[in-house]
Amino acid sequence: MDVLPSIVLIPGAFHLQPALDLLSEELKSSGFSTQSFRLVTVDQPKLSIQDDAAALATKVLLPLIEQQGKDVVLYLHSYAGFPGSTAIKGLSKAERLATGKPGGILGLIYQSAFIPLEGDTLLQMIGGKYAPWQDPNTQTGLITVIDPKTTFYADVPEPLASKAADQFIRPQSLLSFNTPSGPVYYGIDAYNNRRTYLHTNEDQALPPFAQDAFVAGSGAEWEVQKLDTSHSPFLSEPKQLAAIVRAKVMAFVATY
Repeated sequence: MDVLPSIVLIPGAFHLQPALDLLSEELKSSGFSTQSFRLVTVDQPKLSIQDDAAALATKVLLPLIEQQGKDVVLYLHSYAGFPGSTAIKGLSKAERLATGKPGGILGLIYQSAFIPLEGDTLLQMIGGKYAPWQDPNTQTGLITVIDPKTTFYADVPEPLASKAADQFIRPQSLLSFNTPSGPVYYGIDAYNNRRTYLHTNEDQALPPFAQDAFVAGSGAEWEVQKLDTSHSPFLSEPKQLAAIVRAKVMAFVATY
């Protein structure tokens, strides 16, 4: 494979895409092209998981793969595991090779991410009630984070942690917590030996035991790598994380 694959970086709930800029810059310095995308349920009370999945497919994945014939690795953070697991339908490199089409998703990297089964809701996967750090408002249809700096950026140095909390965070659609996942495709044979889960051991938002349960309950085999970081290593350890992502991407490339 002469051209390096594109790396698509999808932030989780509440997050704007500039949160991933430091990671993106590190990857670009190694010759990769990257693209990030703000999920449409951020600050949009009437939109749901299905809207995120459709937007991720039509605005990012299909243009890269169908129109440009690019090879892609998909990096999904936290809630992005919900729409990402659906949006990848029919887009794996292996499926496209079998039909003579160029491009496709080489592999998947889930970072402290939800791994839903079809029909799961986010609220169900966090135990059926909102976390203490979440403030849902049924009148606005939005949920806010009470203390994003502590919840998401506990190990991010200042002044970056304060900047991130002030500039990268917005309310999230309640519908995204309460609507069920569509069909999921991470478990298909095309992704065997091409699934990585980056487990964040010091996570204040998504406890390590929950991450373990997601992996165990997915019905698929994952290569799990544990990071001694909080929920946002793309801000606290961007160089270390970029090195890990580069290695995973090249391992995916080597399987074709």
